[in-house]
Amino acid sequence: MKAYADTSFIVKLVTEEPGSEMAKAAFRRLDYPALYFLPLHALEVSNAIRQHAFHARRSVRAGQRAAITREREAALGRIRHWMERGWLLEIATDFEPAFRRAETLSEKHTERIGCRGFDVLHVALALELECDTFLTADRVQAMLAKAEGLDISTVTDEL
Repeated sequence: MKAYADTSFIVKLVTEEPGSEMAKAAFRRLDYPALYFLPLHALEVSNAIRQHAFHARRSVRAGQRAAITREREAALGRIRHWMERGWLLEIATDFEPAFRRAETLSEKHTERIGCRGFDVLHVALALELECDTFLTADRVQAMLAKAEGLDISTVTDEL
């Protein structure tokens, strides 16, 4: 099985947020497939973790901020741990064909299901990497991946 996880799914795997347990259970059910971890994932996942810390700090007292820092560092550490275990495969790819494919997907699906640019880019990357399974916590990305023939594993109940 060649599996591609979008940012929303990977964030749920490495953090403790709503849906994390569902994402981890889905990953176990699939027998822990190696997931591609592109530079795009590295940026988006680490930024999502830091953005969560930013918002969390704004809503707690100063004495609770150290716990937020520990949670952020633990999540970033899990990324490194998952790479060491081989669950996240750090790879580079030529994005040009993926951008062309994303444009085609946009023309084909966006007006019908409301895809964002990163929705079509992630699905295009999965297709360019010849994946057969797409893991996501995003309802629209799941619809798009399914429309393009990918098996989907999702942590959203809205499909």
